[in-house]
Amino acid sequence: MIKILPLKFNKRTDWILISAGVLFGIALLIIGVATAIKSIADWGAEHQFVKQQVVALHIQAPYRIEKIGPVKELVVLNTPFDSLTTTEQKIIKVWKDYKTAMIAIAIFDCGESRLDQYAVSHTGDLGIAQINWPIWKDKIKEEFGYNAGDMFNVDKNLEVAYLIWDRGNGVESDGIGSWNAWTSFQNGGYTKCFK
Repeated sequence: MIKILPLKFNKRTDWILISAGVLFGIALLIIGVATAIKSIADWGAEHQFVKQQVVALHIQAPYRIEKIGPVKELVVLNTPFDSLTTTEQKIIKVWKDYKTAMIAIAIFDCGESRLDQYAVSHTGDLGIAQINWPIWKDKIKEEFGYNAGDMFNVDKNLEVAYLIWDRGNGVESDGIGSWNAWTSFQNGGYTKCFK
């Protein structure tokens, strides 16, 4: 039979081991707190509280948290066409009227998808213009023959968005239209794009 003898330490060894253990514990605590603070700061830099209506078409919290993308300024007047992105140029070509197209860019960029052609919201809004598929799918299939996947195509998404805008005032093909189908227009969120 093997007998295991307990280790014996003197007071000096005990003190050194206890001190080393305490210092190691403090170091782990500092590292953990620093990591937590950095994670919170990183999250805070990418998100913001946004006040919203408590009751609109559905019940929602009075505030929501949104991820903030890179800050982009949009100047309505005298923005050279060549300095716009391809997507922004496509929006101008679809809406034709420069001022209306700039409002469309602001709504889709600062209020809806941040011009992300693959954006999907929790309510089923798809693509750049955030076309609400559950509401518009039958009309889109009837009018264009498009499916939900087609809403991730920039040109098709903008074509559908124009139809929704054009019919928004109750008169089709009058070139006036209405942005009321877009929440970011109703709540003014799109104005963040303007200087």
